[in-house]
Amino acid sequence: MRRTKVFKNWKREGFTLIELMLVVAIILILLGFLIPKFSSYQNKVKTTKAINTAKQIHTAAMASYGDNEGNFNEEDVKSYVSELTSAENLQIQENSSNTQFITVNYKSHENTYTLEIDAKGNSCIVKQGEKQIYPK
Repeated sequence: MRRTKVFKNWKREGFTLIELMLVVAIILILLGFLIPKFSSYQNKVKTTKAINTAKQIHTAAMASYGDNEGNFNEEDVKSYVSELTSAENLQIQENSSNTQFITVNYKSHENTYTLEIDAKGNSCIVKQGEKQIYPK
């Protein structure tokens, strides 16, 4: 008795449903690992942008400080910051006992940051809430 192949002339073209489902499942598993990494990177980018904005504000405030003979003037600082940076919603607080220190609050990505500038030490500190984010 001779066995004959039923699908002798049948040609296989494309992928089977099982193969396609397996590839989709593998892709979904890999995406599950990557999505938390991307949200972490987004937070780092927001923090980096806030620090960059703070450095620009610091540069503008120090330019104002130099032009006012070693004193911070709130109106001049606001003017310099608006001319030299894209920072918005600025709130500047001068320290009446120390004319070489100023605090600037600003917004970046819906978060409020505080920049403390010490002209005597030529340094600045960036805080988000109570947490210091620059320098670390």
